[in-house]
Amino acid sequence: MDKHTYRKILQLLIIGAVFALLVVYFPVALQVVSKLMQLLTPLLLGVVIAYLVDIPAKKLETRFLKRIKKPMVGRVLATLISLFLFLLIITGVLVLLLPQLGVAIKQFGTNLPVLYQESVQSLQQLMNRRPELAQGFAFLETYVTAAIEQVKASSPKIADYTISLLGGAVSGVATSLIALIFSLYLLFGKHRLVGQLSYLSDRFIPEQYNRKLMAVLSVANTTFSKFFTGQFSEAVILGTLCTLGMLLFRFPYALTVGSVVGMTALIPLVGAYLGGAIGFVLIFGQSLRLALFFLLFLVILQQLEGNIIYPRVVGGSVGLPGVWVFASVLLGAGLFGIPGVLFGVPLAATVYQLLKQ
Repeated sequence: MDKHTYRKILQLLIIGAVFALLVVYFPVALQVVSKLMQLLTPLLLGVVIAYLVDIPAKKLETRFLKRIKKPMVGRVLATLISLFLFLLIITGVLVLLLPQLGVAIKQFGTNLPVLYQESVQSLQQLMNRRPELAQGFAFLETYVTAAIEQVKASSPKIADYTISLLGGAVSGVATSLIALIFSLYLLFGKHRLVGQLSYLSDRFIPEQYNRKLMAVLSVANTTFSKFFTGQFSEAVILGTLCTLGMLLFRFPYALTVGSVVGMTALIPLVGAYLGGAIGFVLIFGQSLRLALFFLLFLVILQQLEGNIIYPRVVGGSVGLPGVWVFASVLLGAGLFGIPGVLFGVPLAATVYQLLKQ
């Protein structure tokens, strides 16, 4: 037996042994991976932030290099401007949302008895006009009453849930701060880091596999960059249309809700409905009828945007057919939840481009 054959057999035996251990100790391996992902969450979030900030920074850097002869100065200036715009957008949405949300919650608590009475009267009028719906509303009333009783029974746990929620909020803020700091290290040291990774790949990966790996990473980088650029453009379009439509139909909190809808629209296809839920809470504090009309308006707008604008803007930016966009979002959501929704489309676009090549 020659040395090459012996090495191949040894590699197969090692792979088989590792696979067998994973099968036997799968629950333990799953717990280890889950714990590792929790520990790496701030770092992974920092990588995502750095990548998103770096997309406009590259374009700004190209423009600055034409006017500034020092590459380092242009690079640092472009990164700082891009990071400032990123933080400004997030801070602007929070500044618009939080005060209005506080006002809406206060109005909701004040107007709740009136809103409840109006809702009961509207349902009674509807049942008087449509007697065939009375049985369905009776079943609904029984279900709501049972739900209220269950909430009352679990009311002692509300304090524990509130404490847990506050703890989660503090943990989320700490994770975001760590991710932001790590992203700064990545942004200002990206050229050195890329050089180190390139050196390691050249040293430890065979040349033929290294070339293939670099080609795949190049396609993935181009595709992800185009996707996030298109997704941001689509979010701006949807937020603008939502704001203009709310101003046209005289809905309250038009600027706030439009900004939130645009911000959450960064999540493909379903993000606008998350913003719509916040808008419903804000408007419901003034009128149930207005809140229901707002939901109807947003559903129609989202259907038009999702079927006409989104496949053309995002699908066109990554060269992905519209049917692939919908399929990748649904499949990503089913397999990995929110991260799958966010990265399903660019991953599918990367595979699509590689298959074309």
